[in-house]
Amino acid sequence: MRHPLVRRLAAHCGVAGLITGLLTVAAPAASAADTTTDLGVTFDSYTTDLAVGGGRVFVSATDRIIVADTGGNLTSDAVTGLSGVRELAMNADATRLYAALTGSNEVAEIDTASLAVTRRIDLSAHPCPSTLALLGERLWVGHGCDNGPGGVVGLDLSAATPAPVAIGGEHLSAPVLAAAGDTLVVGRTGLHHADMLVYDIGGGTPEPRGMIDGTKWRTDYLRDLALTSDGTTLFSAADGPGRFNRYDTRALAATGAYGDGWDGYPSAVALGSGGAYVAAGRQFGSTDLTLYDAATGAAMFAADKPDAELLPDGVAFSGSDVFALLRSSADRLLLWRVTGVALPASTLKVTAPARAFIGSPVTVEGRLTRADGKALGLKPLAVTRRSVEGRKDPIAGVTTRKDGTFTFQDTPPDVGEVTYQVFWDGDDYYRRSNASATVMIRHVSTLTMDGPQSGVVGTAVRLTGVLTVGGNPPPPRVTLTVQRSVYNDDGSGGSVTLPPVSVNDDGTYTFTDTPTVAGRYSYLAMWSGEATAGPAKATHQIVVE
Repeated sequence: MRHPLVRRLAAHCGVAGLITGLLTVAAPAASAADTTTDLGVTFDSYTTDLAVGGGRVFVSATDRIIVADTGGNLTSDAVTGLSGVRELAMNADATRLYAALTGSNEVAEIDTASLAVTRRIDLSAHPCPSTLALLGERLWVGHGCDNGPGGVVGLDLSAATPAPVAIGGEHLSAPVLAAAGDTLVVGRTGLHHADMLVYDIGGGTPEPRGMIDGTKWRTDYLRDLALTSDGTTLFSAADGPGRFNRYDTRALAATGAYGDGWDGYPSAVALGSGGAYVAAGRQFGSTDLTLYDAATGAAMFAADKPDAELLPDGVAFSGSDVFALLRSSADRLLLWRVTGVALPASTLKVTAPARAFIGSPVTVEGRLTRADGKALGLKPLAVTRRSVEGRKDPIAGVTTRKDGTFTFQDTPPDVGEVTYQVFWDGDDYYRRSNASATVMIRHVSTLTMDGPQSGVVGTAVRLTGVLTVGGNPPPPRVTLTVQRSVYNDDGSGGSVTLPPVSVNDDGTYTFTDTPTVAGRYSYLAMWSGEATAGPAKATHQIVVE
């Protein structure tokens, strides 16, 4: 069974004091430019993988490897005749693809030009090969069937018939692997506290360097690993602590974390742009994919597919794009292409008045710039007005000026909160950005006050009036604040607040006051308004003798 929420909460709370998290900020959302491709297979498993290189995307799907281009479009090509394809690994020049075949206990070597299987490496003595890590001509294979045990073997691919060499001891199941620089990391799986074993491979033969303690860092059910190109920094995706941890493979200690731990279960992690960005995939949460700045931990971009689930180990970079594998609610295997996320950032700012009256135009302004504040020139913007009920209405024709500024006016048809969402889809040089501004649209309220023009000291005067909200009676149980100010020659006047005045259901109101001194009396009635109605006031003057 998949982990219950109780375990997730415990993992999150337990690690809170252990790791100093990196700064995270709100991130722009994905756009309509992203594509989702049905790969043509029904898929009810979590065991799939993708490899990107040579202008193509390779996806494992049980008995075949599906091929798409880097635009996310299916090609007519596929590698078939395979049994239980699990993880894939591609060499540096994208000429060879390796596939772990659990069904036939082999690793298949595939020529990426012809898509022919050029050799099959027998691993029958190490059944159920499942995970791969490739570095130069060294391939490490994590193996282990459902009933265990598992382990790791190394293969020298330069040999005509590579002989598997066992590394370390037994594992409960097939471990996850990562290799780069002079470092190999073997992560235990299927455990509440998953240790990560670090090996030095600079001398050719793996030598144990130490262990990143899964108990100390609360690593719960490890899913995926990624290493920087020099092998010094490791990133993990695991159910607990609910964030994506960063480790120093020399000090064998956590040095930071990405995310707040509440957006879903970390299940996939990949590095792009020379290690500058971390693409983090999650399951069972409000966000499927987040791009983090590797140095600062700032969330640069976030996207979600609410009708599909991101699969473990299912994220990879392709230049400035990110590919992710999804399983739809109908158990279809999908390839999701999120474009331009690793390009330099752009910044979009939007301002609008906090409140406006129904029937009056709302002026929305803003500016689109590069991260350094310089303008991006004339750019079309996609603008949507969203009501509090969720209705979305497009506003066409909004474009930035040469200095990056833009202005548009809109007259909302109803009262209530409206949000103007402004989106720039990016270009070949800068990443997309979005921003929003919220305006409360209110009715116009009116208040009248009538009464006598003159009065006599000691005789009560009666004042009346009507309060309307958008031409209709106000809400029930409304009260008015009334101030009385007296102006006279002997200085005995002043201002006081009278008792609150209740407004009738039809909007009318009445109150009386008895003057005690002669002078000019000024009465001010005020209503403060409410969320969807503006304030109103009225005055009346009486000369008292």
